[in-house]
Amino acid sequence: MKICYSVPVDLLQQVSRGGRQFAPNSEARERKMNMTLETAVQEFLAGVAGEVSESTREWYGRCLSSFVEHVGPDRCLGDVSAAAVRSYRAALLDRDMSIYSVHGRQRAVRRLFSWLVEEGILAQNVALAVPMVKLPVTPPKAVADDDLARLLEHLPTEEVRDRAVILFLIDTGCRVGGLCSVTLDSLDLEHRCAVVTEKGNRSRRVYFTALTAEVLGLYLAVRPAVKSDALFLSAKGGGLTPAGVRMLLERIGERAGVKGRVNAHSFRHAFARNFLRNGGNLAVLGRLLGHSPGSPVTAKFYAVFDDREIQEFHDRYSPLTRANGKAGDR
Repeated sequence: MKICYSVPVDLLQQVSRGGRQFAPNSEARERKMNMTLETAVQEFLAGVAGEVSESTREWYGRCLSSFVEHVGPDRCLGDVSAAAVRSYRAALLDRDMSIYSVHGRQRAVRRLFSWLVEEGILAQNVALAVPMVKLPVTPPKAVADDDLARLLEHLPTEEVRDRAVILFLIDTGCRVGGLCSVTLDSLDLEHRCAVVTEKGNRSRRVYFTALTAEVLGLYLAVRPAVKSDALFLSAKGGGLTPAGVRMLLERIGERAGVKGRVNAHSFRHAFARNFLRNGGNLAVLGRLLGHSPGSPVTAKFYAVFDDREIQEFHDRYSPLTRANGKAGDR
């Protein structure tokens, strides 16, 4: 009879933290494979702390708790097979749950087993043997060009903070958490850049154009002198929060009569789409968005265009377009 047990945190870390440097011996691996699935999830959540944002870690926790409940909290980790993952996917599909939620929970399970392999706890990621559910092709998530123009048009001149927020979002492509993290010290108007802190407490540099720098300068001239060093302030004098940004954008969008998407992430998508439509490089875009080098996320989620836009790309960059242009110059 196989006995599964919970492994003390400090012991597991002593054995597994070096897993990225060398493979553990068979006895140590067997001990770790015999830990319970629930313990493995707890160790995963502890292990990714500081590597991902707290909201992402909480999301992992919610997703994986249902996986543990389905498979069984006392199930030996070494006994969790691809069949168990496949059974979990089937159970999710039987629920009244959106396909996107099912896809997300599958991603969380894959990330769990990927981490266990990276740490030397498991030899292979059994979740990879279970195909991801297919998502429908969705239209671009970016705020429409006309809606963006309408938003800027309906911004009163005196609301310089709101104008600065919108320009900063659309001009840098940063996440809403990054915008809220900018401080007076991390803003460099002269060189038109700022340091933002985003997912997993990772800091990076973002850039903006002269127009945004000008509006930021106007905002700084009227920004209240308060204790908070946050660049963008709320009405109460504290730093602007993601919830505050959401309400700000909803208010402006309603006033402008915009019916499409008006949220911080739609500005990020608009930045990416316009960067590529204007001839920008996909690798450079990934850097500007803060993605890891070579990450497929940039192409999969941000380089999303409809058929009309694809044809416009073709007409603009086709070899014959350049050849005809040169012929006409002769």
